[in-house]
Amino acid sequence: MSNESPGFFRQLPSALPGLALIILTMVVIRNWIEPWMTDAVVFGSKGWLVKVTHLNYILLGIICGLLYRNILFGGKMPEIFSNGFKLSRLMIKTGIIMLGSLYTFSAIVQLGAMAIFLIGGFVILTIIMVLWLGKAFGLDRSMTGVLANALSVCGVSAAVATSPAVEAKASHVAYAIATILGFGILTMFISPFIGHALNLTDLQYGAWIGTGILNSGQVLAAALAFNPNVAPGTAVSVAEIWNIMRVISIPFAVFAVTVWYWAGRDESDATGKKKSLGTLLVEKFPVFVIGFLVMVFFTSMGAFGDVGLKNGPPASETIKMMRLWMTWIFGFGLVGLGGYIDFKELRQAGGTPLKLGLIVGTTKYVLALIVVFLIKDYLVAI
Repeated sequence: MSNESPGFFRQLPSALPGLALIILTMVVIRNWIEPWMTDAVVFGSKGWLVKVTHLNYILLGIICGLLYRNILFGGKMPEIFSNGFKLSRLMIKTGIIMLGSLYTFSAIVQLGAMAIFLIGGFVILTIIMVLWLGKAFGLDRSMTGVLANALSVCGVSAAVATSPAVEAKASHVAYAIATILGFGILTMFISPFIGHALNLTDLQYGAWIGTGILNSGQVLAAALAFNPNVAPGTAVSVAEIWNIMRVISIPFAVFAVTVWYWAGRDESDATGKKKSLGTLLVEKFPVFVIGFLVMVFFTSMGAFGDVGLKNGPPASETIKMMRLWMTWIFGFGLVGLGGYIDFKELRQAGGTPLKLGLIVGTTKYVLALIVVFLIKDYLVAI
């Protein structure tokens, strides 16, 4: 009997109740709750709830998913809704692929060496910092290797991709993911407030969180929470292209940490059959990045009409329709993301891994903001 997971179409019937709950939630939020918050008069000010709290359909969706799991369902997603919430991850990846319609290769080239240098520098320095702290704290070598790439590249994907190469246990990956999610939830909610308080532009804010926030889904949520519009030059377009450039570094980061791990590994302890580094990279590299690049290729070739880039012709009707779809797809996906925030699991991510993750995550988050301020005149909008 095969142990492989059932395919998409075989999962779909059992996923329908969960998907229906997610879709209904977002429809209610966008058609009734968000408009009410925009028009509501609080303390004599119309729209006070939006102006002060900066709540929009993205944050409201995450909060609803979080409340479903932790309050309404007592910390465990009921079986009837479980598959639908699992399938919502596909929506986020689909939306990121569709984000390729915001860019052309010529526009991406305009980002220039500054962006590449900044992202590459943060990846390298974060890995070095984690490896050093892991040794200083006496942390397990496999745990340190998983955390190094999880905190430097893109969170969960990097943790999963690295774990087989450094012989990590399931508990190591679970600790890394819980640490990432715990820190990421905090940054996901406070970043929009910080951005508005500092009067950051979409370009500055996007560059900051695309560099400083640990996980791809959290980068997306924080960008849309700051500015829910999807178009070239908005926070989400800037943050995601910077984040994608970081994700593309996964093969190099996995290679570096794998070399570090085995260089200091006592070979007499090694047991079991190991997969080659090439096999690990092929199996674990996020496929949505390839899809994103394919979408950029088609957009560059004019397959969807004019993109609506800065100082260029307006976006075509096809592009406008795709961007409308994206707002809904991201909304659905992020309700599902909220449903995966388990307060009990986050409380269990204690001890040394959490301490290391908080030190590195906070340093990266704050330093990224400082660097963006220092180089703000060199940032390029596309």
